Amino acid sequence: MIDLEEILSHYGVKGKVEGEVLGPLIKQIKFKPEAGTKIKNITSSIDDIAREMGVKNLRISNVCDGGCIGFEIANDVLLSTPLLNLLESEAAANAKGALPINLGVKIDGSPIFADLAKMPHLLVAGATGSGKSVGLNSFIISLIKRKKSSELKFVMIDPKRIEFSVYNDQSYMLMPVITDNADASEALQYLIVEMNKRYEMLEKSLTKNIGEYNEKIGGMPYIVTIVDEFSDLVLSDKTVEKKIQILAQKARAAGIHLILATQRPSVDVVTGSIKANFPSRLAFKTASGVDSKTILDTTGAEDLVGRGDALFLAATGELTRVHGAYISTEEIESLLKPFRCKIDPVLQNNVLTEQEKAPSPADLKNESKKKKEFFLISWIKGVWNWLSKTEKKKLLKMIWLLLVGAFAGAKVQNRKGEIFDSIADSLTKTKRRTYTTARRKKTSSRR
Repeated sequence: MIDLEEILSHYGVKGKVEGEVLGPLIKQIKFKPEAGTKIKNITSSIDDIAREMGVKNLRISNVCDGGCIGFEIANDVLLSTPLLNLLESEAAANAKGALPINLGVKIDGSPIFADLAKMPHLLVAGATGSGKSVGLNSFIISLIKRKKSSELKFVMIDPKRIEFSVYNDQSYMLMPVITDNADASEALQYLIVEMNKRYEMLEKSLTKNIGEYNEKIGGMPYIVTIVDEFSDLVLSDKTVEKKIQILAQKARAAGIHLILATQRPSVDVVTGSIKANFPSRLAFKTASGVDSKTILDTTGAEDLVGRGDALFLAATGELTRVHGAYISTEEIESLLKPFRCKIDPVLQNNVLTEQEKAPSPADLKNESKKKKEFFLISWIKGVWNWLSKTEKKKLLKMIWLLLVGAFAGAKVQNRKGEIFDSIADSLTKTKRRTYTTARRKKTSSRR
């Protein structure tokens, strides 16, 4: 048993242990410090406290009930929480919202659900092997268990080609799983067009959002877009970030929501515009405190234990530690068997339409001009551009005198040459900036 009171007394912090909460991954010790104790005195010595406690990962949570501070340490045996048990619990039945997703369990093991429609988008980050992919699967299965295929459609972008392959040929899919970056950009553009169409329908029906539209008319399903390895997509196509930004800003009322996942939460990927439009974020274990600060605006994710251990930042700014639930690939396949069907491709697979294939009149004119142009003319143009202004003037004057000399005498040649000088100067004149300088007045000083 760790004597936390004695260890904290070594650093001048006095108080009393009020109790502890044992969860599947961590144990939280509730410590109530004496009045007047500053929390920064504890946080400044957190590494030394962890060393004396003999633990690797020690995290101090927010102030608990009764003015207590939570010291969170990893259990010796890490247990997993089955997702199907959580989805069949009473908390799942009582979960409110249009798109409730399961984030896992709290420290005490109670299920925690959040409404994706109110987030309205979710940004997920974490290092490799931290449980990010399992978390995405739990979000998808949570929505499938709650919504019918006529009420919900998925758009999945998987550059790795292996994470979402199990969801192909499902009635919940709006289009087949996208694995190519070019197709991903086209899918995002398709969603923007779909968003504009839905806003026109909302305008005609005098409704403000998808909820009011379905109550009044019905037939408009939610669209949840899940993008795995968002960093690879952004770095390969610069237009993707702009399209994501448009959807994040405007698509909420139209029933289109985004879940972005990345294992590289750097500032060139998770930019300020992305963070501004994704107030709800979920950070699994990160490689460093810098990555944690990039995704959550605070450190702490680097001290997590992995295996689904995460920090959830709600849109209200509240930070909660959650442990993601686990579901195997076999369980996902058995759940999806009743929804197997053939999904027709929506995208054109980068094939140009007939209007895009037909060249414009300007292109035809330029093409015909290139075909008709003789090679000697192009060679003369190249030589002319290569010559300097003085050489151009001399060449023009020589041609002029040769033409005039064939029909006139020497006097006429001289006169024509003088006329040519003024003409050549105007033809080869280049625009230059002129500057006016004030002349200094010379003053004579008397000796």
